[in-house]
Amino acid sequence: MDLKTLTTFVTVARLKNFTAAARELHTVQPTVSRHISDLENELQTKLFDRTTHQVDLTPSGERLLPEALHIIENDQRVKSVIKQVDSDEHQEIKIGYLATACTFFLPDLINRFRVKHSSSQLRLYEMTPAEQVEAMVDNKVDIVFSRESHHLDESYFSSSLVYEDTLIALLPRNHALASNENINIDDLHNENLHLFHRNEWLGVYERIIRVCRENGFAPNVVGNPMNMRHLVTTISSGLGISIAPRCIKFIADDSCVCKPINQIDIQLPLTVYFRKHNKSRIVDEFISHTIAESTNIQAML
Repeated sequence: MDLKTLTTFVTVARLKNFTAAARELHTVQPTVSRHISDLENELQTKLFDRTTHQVDLTPSGERLLPEALHIIENDQRVKSVIKQVDSDEHQEIKIGYLATACTFFLPDLINRFRVKHSSSQLRLYEMTPAEQVEAMVDNKVDIVFSRESHHLDESYFSSSLVYEDTLIALLPRNHALASNENINIDDLHNENLHLFHRNEWLGVYERIIRVCRENGFAPNVVGNPMNMRHLVTTISSGLGISIAPRCIKFIADDSCVCKPINQIDIQLPLTVYFRKHNKSRIVDEFISHTIAESTNIQAML
């Protein structure tokens, strides 16, 4: 019993005529007759009562008809589902991102992508760097936008630079140094310093401490916020200053100012990570789109 035979059976049952069924199926009447005969032999029952002018279903044929329709409809549904999965326009892309590092470019990047892929489904997940690594390893996301990571095996994952960030001084607007065009690193030696938590900053925390010591002082670190919005709130409240990525300017309010720092040259790459053996064309399209837009993203800083 195959789909072609069941389709022939359903067509004959609907049209009540072998010749009409053959015409609709774009075949010849002997082929239709053979399909019905094969089906009756397989089921060991008669499916039609044939008369001179039409054919009618037997009780067995009546019982088979809804089952045959269900099988045919289910086959069409399965094919449709698989076709949808294979279609670029209906695949979803799961993206893990760092909020502050991506806020200024990710919405526009996605909106431009959706101009050409309007039916694609993009799902965004705000994550810490540690959560991103876990999600990539566990195949929970397709792409992550993250700071440089040494925890993703290069045998399985590829990456491409999106933009290079630098460090700035984040100060309350009424701070004594806020009117300076640039800040010298040793100007910070008596300041209460809030640094983004070392577990979420992948080595940058230690590099900042080292630069301060190389310039003759041990920084007075009084706080380690776990996210950048908390950091901005802390500085806005006048509770100290911070050394932070320049991209923080996109979420800082008017009560803060951002100033370049002399004697500190730490680059903070923001990178897109993805699987080397990715099988999704729509994910590949998004990666290519991101790489093509990287120059424009860098210019936004």
